[in-house]
Amino acid sequence: MIIDKNFSPIMEQVFAGRGFSKDETSALVHSMIDGTLSDMRVAAVLTGFRFITLTEEIIIAILSAIRDKNPILDSHELESVVDCGGTGGDHTSTVNISTTAAIVAAGAGANIAKFAGKSISSKSGSSDVLKTLDLTPATTLKVAYENIKKFNIAFLPSNIYYPNLKHLAHIRKTLGFKTIIDLVYPLANPMKLTGQLVGVYSKDSLPLIINCLKNLGRKRALVAHGEDGLDEISVCSATYIAKLENGKITHEVLKPAEFGIKTHKIKDLIGKDIEYNTKILLDVLKNDAHPAIMDAVIINTAAILWCAEKCNTIFEGIEIAKNSITSANALATLEKWKNQK
Repeated sequence: MIIDKNFSPIMEQVFAGRGFSKDETSALVHSMIDGTLSDMRVAAVLTGFRFITLTEEIIIAILSAIRDKNPILDSHELESVVDCGGTGGDHTSTVNISTTAAIVAAGAGANIAKFAGKSISSKSGSSDVLKTLDLTPATTLKVAYENIKKFNIAFLPSNIYYPNLKHLAHIRKTLGFKTIIDLVYPLANPMKLTGQLVGVYSKDSLPLIINCLKNLGRKRALVAHGEDGLDEISVCSATYIAKLENGKITHEVLKPAEFGIKTHKIKDLIGKDIEYNTKILLDVLKNDAHPAIMDAVIINTAAILWCAEKCNTIFEGIEIAKNSITSANALATLEKWKNQK
């Protein structure tokens, strides 16, 4: 499809209420990535996606276009490989809970391929904190695989694996709202995953993303949205969960009290700059952070462990997560990973 010729008619129809077809989606995303479209037209396309009903077919088409020239590493020699992260867009600027939980899960024996991007909307994204910790990124999939074998965890920066998306960052930031790229990004890990925890900024996205994860071959997956708006499992409210196990999708509502966790105030989870958030991460690993942050990390770690098939229930995973911290295994994992020993 020649986008230059068909761009205006496609966009006019979308703004009139018709969605993008699969072929149009693929052509538009390829044109955004390869620079064919001007920045203004890229902004129009990203805005246009907010006017249509998103489907699994559309999400997978976008993902396929993003991955077109980026091979996926089959990690079949590893028993399982999982990732965790969120779409962002909850406008709360909490500390880096998913990043910390990933390290705690690695300390408990889960294999983590931490696909991380630089924050577009907050002061401190996963990639920012991991770089502040002087953790060496896995610059190739082979290095990522070796890191996971040695340390149970690897850091895969999105800008290394998808450099062709770098020029979209400025446009997305200028728009000032979450775009389709933010929704697709957590699914774009370049390693073949067996499980995944994804936090989303909208409850309406739960069925869409869990079906995409099923399509992508995940054995176990959780998609979470806090009733308070958090794109992770919340300790400040109930959390809506879409769950994939053995090819079956179910929906649940999790409440902190069900797991013996106090319902905290969201203000106790708020982060600041990169240096502050990095300190909080280290405090958690030393079992010395605010109770709200400790509980948030522990319950999200439990969910990661469930996705990694290290436990059969979230409740069981909580005890494993606590032990990873109190035994200092999580801190030791970070130190080994940092020193590459």
